[in-house]
Amino acid sequence: MAHVVTRYNPLIVHIITAVFGAIALIILLHLGFVLLEANPHNPLVNFMADLANWFSWLFRDMFTGIEDPKVRAVVNYGIAALVYLAIGGLFSGFGRRWHD
Repeated sequence: MAHVVTRYNPLIVHIITAVFGAIALIILLHLGFVLLEANPHNPLVNFMADLANWFSWLFRDMFTGIEDPKVRAVVNYGIAALVYLAIGGLFSGFGRRWHD
């Protein structure tokens, strides 16, 4: 019998991948607000900042020697978003391998 590879993943793998993607999106939205100098007193901007800070607590102050605060935010929050995307991709890949 021939081995057929499909792109089917169990539902839980899709959910986990979506959650990690949503976390990365929250971090990137906060980064966009920082770069565009959004009003930090706006409730939406403040809420997204709180969420992004909570999710990126491990990476938030990783590089403190960068003088420009916008560049420092891009580096620190960008690394956090990339890590969450990578973890989501790993779950997706493992789910594909686990199912096949």
